[in-house]
Amino acid sequence: MPQHIEVAADGKVGRIIFDEAEDLNAMTPAMMAEIIEAVRAHESDPAIGALLITGRGKTFSAGGDMDFLEKLGRMTPFEIKETVYKHFAGATKAVKLCAKPTVAAVNGPAVGAGCEIAIACDFRLASERAMFCEAWIKLACIPPLGGMFLLPRIVGLTKATEMLMLGTNVEAEEAAWIGLVNRVVPAADLEDDALALARRLADGPGRAQSAVKEGIRRGMESSLNAEWDFNVHAQAMLLSDGNFGEAVRAFKEKRKPDFG
Repeated sequence: MPQHIEVAADGKVGRIIFDEAEDLNAMTPAMMAEIIEAVRAHESDPAIGALLITGRGKTFSAGGDMDFLEKLGRMTPFEIKETVYKHFAGATKAVKLCAKPTVAAVNGPAVGAGCEIAIACDFRLASERAMFCEAWIKLACIPPLGGMFLLPRIVGLTKATEMLMLGTNVEAEEAAWIGLVNRVVPAADLEDDALALARRLADGPGRAQSAVKEGIRRGMESSLNAEWDFNVHAQAMLLSDGNFGEAVRAFKEKRKPDFG
């Protein structure tokens, strides 16, 4: 059983809750290992259509656990690479590369590794108490979990440079304005709104959603011509899938499609 997170299913929605509220959901290699396992379990479960990730209490995650960070400074580069980032980078990769839609319900501060997990998700809903901070520069190091690649593509180079090089805090309203979150909702409504979004995604055409996710990721790294070729292949596969036929029938019959 996980010791640092809660893992559950709510219908078709798989839930991952950082469960160290007393420590502001500070992250350790052990917690990250549990996140990896939970994402993979939900991803491989055919009954799950989308993932919802949030934090217990008033904090999404305060970032790396301070006791762990103190030990980190005494590790060798090999130990850091093979034992620490195996789990920290592994968790963000698991979230970002998950074939199913992912939603972050950012209930409070998302700092450092917590911020990186949030921006690795496909959708981010934030309460008015949310705050995002890439605090790595304050520790004289870099965001190594994907933030330097993803942030400029989400919020633009100028704002990303400010967040990454100054470690500035981005409060909820500004996060919505710069496109870092999809929308801000009252704290009391966050869980219900995020769950409603996750359920909507979970009811969608899973193979098509997975192809869209892959296409977006490839498009961030590839060329337009390469993506045209990929898209033709992906679309041909999807058009021969039963969900396409169901969508057409549902449209003609003026009903909601029932995707398998």
